[in-house]
Amino acid sequence: MRICDLHSSTIRLTRAAKDLREQWNATSEYWKDKNRDDFDSKYVQPIGPQISLLLAAVNSLSDVFARAERELEDRKSED
Repeated sequence: MRICDLHSSTIRLTRAAKDLREQWNATSEYWKDKNRDDFDSKYVQPIGPQISLLLAAVNSLSDVFARAERELEDRKSED
């Protein structure tokens, strides 16, 4: 029995963050002013560390779910 699959969600999030970073970097070719720099520092730069924290939390939660699944299976086999 599988409680939930968080792995595929973390893969999608990682890919989306990579795509965002690539697309954002491409804007620097056309958008070269203080507004871009301000937007970058206020909105874009904080995303990386936030995603890293989120991925760490999701991985921990995934470990908890896996442990719970094993314990449930062990209890089933004891019955």
